[in-house]
Amino acid sequence: MTAPAFETTPIPGLLKVVPAASRDSRGTFAKTFVSSAFAEAGLATAFAEEYHTCSAGGVVRGMHFQAPPHDHDKVVFCVAGSAFDVVFDIRVGSPTYGSAYTCRLEGPSGFGLYVPAGCAHGFAALADDTVLSYKVTTAYAPEHDAGFLWSSVPEVSWPHAYPQVSERDAALPAYTEFLSPFAYAGGDR
Repeated sequence: MTAPAFETTPIPGLLKVVPAASRDSRGTFAKTFVSSAFAEAGLATAFAEEYHTCSAGGVVRGMHFQAPPHDHDKVVFCVAGSAFDVVFDIRVGSPTYGSAYTCRLEGPSGFGLYVPAGCAHGFAALADDTVLSYKVTTAYAPEHDAGFLWSSVPEVSWPHAYPQVSERDAALPAYTEFLSPFAYAGGDR
């Protein structure tokens, strides 16, 4: 089986990760990470932590990121269920600063996203037991864990008008009150 492929998106550095997948009478097998393929594409190959979230339909998580110097790239896949995924570029100087990319992530063999540092991430679970898996390049640093209110992301039509959100996410500041600590380094992957 071959390695995953990468497709560009309008946001520099944000890539679709298309797994090498096969399906037979037993189900699906998907290869989502091959170190040499990620390295050849100029992407991180060393990940410090991995997380899984399981969300009920109607849940929104986001918009989250880790601030420098503990910022990180992440790889996100939907393992089960379906999610409306949002990536928002908060890198000052980026040609897409203040722009969102939205897509539907679906498990088990749908594409994932390589999210560069300096982009906030969030999602809405479209089905019960929606599981997202994240690989991140730095360890969780609580003092650098940050975000802004999901509903304040400009020009994004979320699928749920009144989602279930955590107390933390409900208390995040609006994007309009947010001062980005990220600077765009230039270049595409």
